[in-house]
Amino acid sequence: MDKLRAIISDIGWNLNSSTLPYTLHRVTGIALVLFLFLHIWTLSAVFQGSEAFNKAVGKFDNPLGHLMEYTLFFAVMIHLLNGLRITLVELFDLTALQERLLWGSLGVLLVAGVYSVTVLFLR
Repeated sequence: MDKLRAIISDIGWNLNSSTLPYTLHRVTGIALVLFLFLHIWTLSAVFQGSEAFNKAVGKFDNPLGHLMEYTLFFAVMIHLLNGLRITLVELFDLTALQERLLWGSLGVLLVAGVYSVTVLFLR
């Protein structure tokens, strides 16, 4: 527990353009793994027949389920864009452009987020 407090304290003292993406990348990675377990558990209802599957999937066809879809979309996009940014920085030695790449990926995230609102909520 002391180790966790030290990590949180360290993040609080070192807020800059690389600490926040680093933390978000780790958090979204863990969240996506947890989602994967939920996804497999929900889809495993197919082995109990089509009625059980439709009931399991139908649990998420409500406003809370759509909000969860939107949150999942953002987690995937944050993880994807930050992973691409890290790959570009490492492969092509673009350390000097790291902050610009971060702002570019945030711009792409904003555009994708606004577009996804129309797809998920305004249908």
